[in-house]
Amino acid sequence: MRNLNIQASTGAGAWMAALQRVLLSTFLAFLVIGAVDPAAAQSAYPNRPIRLINAYAAGSASDTVARAIADELTRQIGVPVVVETITGAGGNIGHTAAARAQPDGYTLLLGTSLMAMAVHMISPPTYDAVKDFIPVARVGEIPLVAVASTSAPFKTWREMMAYSRANAGKVNYATSGKGSSSHVYSEMLKRELKFDAQDISYTAVGQAVIDTATGKVDFFIANLPPTQGLIDAGKLRAIAVGSQQRLAAFPDVPTFAEITGRRDLKLALWYGVFAPAGTPAPVVARLEKAIMASANTTGVRARLAISGGAVSVGSAADLERMVRQDNQSFSALIKSLGLVTAK
Repeated sequence: MRNLNIQASTGAGAWMAALQRVLLSTFLAFLVIGAVDPAAAQSAYPNRPIRLINAYAAGSASDTVARAIADELTRQIGVPVVVETITGAGGNIGHTAAARAQPDGYTLLLGTSLMAMAVHMISPPTYDAVKDFIPVARVGEIPLVAVASTSAPFKTWREMMAYSRANAGKVNYATSGKGSSSHVYSEMLKRELKFDAQDISYTAVGQAVIDTATGKVDFFIANLPPTQGLIDAGKLRAIAVGSQQRLAAFPDVPTFAEITGRRDLKLALWYGVFAPAGTPAPVVARLEKAIMASANTTGVRARLAISGGAVSVGSAADLERMVRQDNQSFSALIKSLGLVTAK
């Protein structure tokens, strides 16, 4: 019995020693894996689906661009790229979700000029347009268009201003949310051109377009895609365009540059792809190359042209310059218009 106890004790000791060796080996293995895993993950990137966040409603210009890029990027990069729509608060909710995502290259944002605009409407802001994102590539630009019902008591932008001045307090305009381009640019034009109009805020672009067409609101500065169908159907009239040159689709409609006398004025949205800050540089470089190639394809060019826009391909460095410039200029504009609201 005594010998048995000794053997049992010895066996237990050997088992424990062996277990300790296994645990130590496993621990060291994890350390090694942890040391090389980021590089290994980057070299294998991508090996699962990528989500591309669109911060604006289905059917919007942002949605159109996001889906065009996602479809082609899927072919370029070899894994599914799925558009995920996260709307609300003038894009702030979707932008914030992208900023807080894991920086591994599997969550991207189809960003627009609005990410450098809407953020300044809320104090304190929920994200930083410069610090919380890494620009990957610029892909396109779509001008805005001011539309009114064909039954409105005016047929041009200048007639709308005259009508507003003669009917104080009676003119209103639709916005696609506080901090949206329709809101900020309408307020800017009110101040610059000295006319009056009250904003009516919508959470759905589609409803804003319908209410403009039926005359419930007087005008709407919108993206072309959600308004094109009703323009073609004769329910909406384009009364001004945001491009610096007149659009081929509306050769008789003046630009805001003409109306204001400011040749440099352009009311348009640029579009680009962003990754959360901290995304590894090799992953960003891979995406930059693939996204620029995607945007340059005939299919993407055709889809943006239908939306009244154009492909405008730029590198990560090009996009970064645009974001920094817009972040600064929109911050100053929104403060000067008194549009900042407390969260």
